[in-house]
Order: sequence, then structure tokens, then C-alpha cells
Amino acid sequence: MELNLHDINANSIELALDRARQYRSLLEPEMAESICLDILNIDEDNQQALVLYILSLSDQLHHPDKQAQSKIIQQAIEKLDSEYRRHYYAGLLNERQARFLLSQPMSRSFAYDYFIEALQYYEQAEQLRPENNDEAILRWNSCIRTIQKEKLEPRRDNEDVLIDMES
Repeated sequence: MELNLHDINANSIELALDRARQYRSLLEPEMAESICLDILNIDEDNQQALVLYILSLSDQLHHPDKQAQSKIIQQAIEKLDSEYRRHYYAGLLNERQARFLLSQPMSRSFAYDYFIEALQYYEQAEQLRPENNDEAILRWNSCIRTIQKEKLEPRRDNEDVLIDMES
């Protein structure tokens, strides 16, 4: 038996997308990621699979060893055919990175920067959003509330630290 990947049938893409969504909801993003890769292998521009792939990868960012996936996620975001979606999912990536950093004691000070970058993307997405689509606004508000709740502030520059140390 050869250990090779098998292609799925193009007619089964909708069912495969449903399965990927189901695995994400079951908190099994690795399975959802694998299914998305199977879909993208036969239909590389499938926008639903790209979105699920981005979400599945970003679901895994809370694992320290998965932080390197950010570049893969960014590459997938660039393949989205909607400027709105590219901004929205770039914001989501930055927001999820910020939330991961909040859980890391020595990295909390960097979370603010990622939240600010997420806010910039959400602001751009809001300007491009489809009618009656407030996803970017909802994410924006969540970021603002987290910044306030966690009392996050911009990092101080090294010069500020040196001045404080000399005082």
C-alpha cells in the first residue's frame, strides 16, 4: 500500500465544506484544515474553502508551536477575491494573534500592537462591507473592549525605559 493522498470528487465539494464546518464547530481545526486542503487541491480558487482554511489555521494559533502558520494564513488571505474579505480576515488574523499574546505572560505588551493593526484592517473592511454586514464593526468593538478590559497600552520605547531607569 502506497501512502499517497487521494483526490476527492469535485461533486463532493459542498459536502466536504459542510464537514469542514462541522469539524471546526467540534473544535477539531486540524481536520477542517485537512478537508480544506483536499478541496483546494482540486479547486484552488474555492472561496468558501479558502475562508474555512484561514479560520481553521487561525483556530490553531493558541498553540505556541503553531504561531509560524501566520505566513501561511497571510498567503491564503491574499488569494481571497474580495477586498473586503482580505481586510476582514487580515484583521481577524491580527486579533487572534493579539489574543494569543494576552495568554503569554511575557508577551502581553505586544498584544496592543496586534489589536491596533486588527483595528486598522477592520476599519478598512467596514468601509468596503456589503450592505447589512456588520461583522467588521462587531470585531472592532470586541477589540476595543478587550483593550479597555485588559488595560492595554502602547509599548514604551527603549529610550523611555532608559530615561526611567536613569531617574
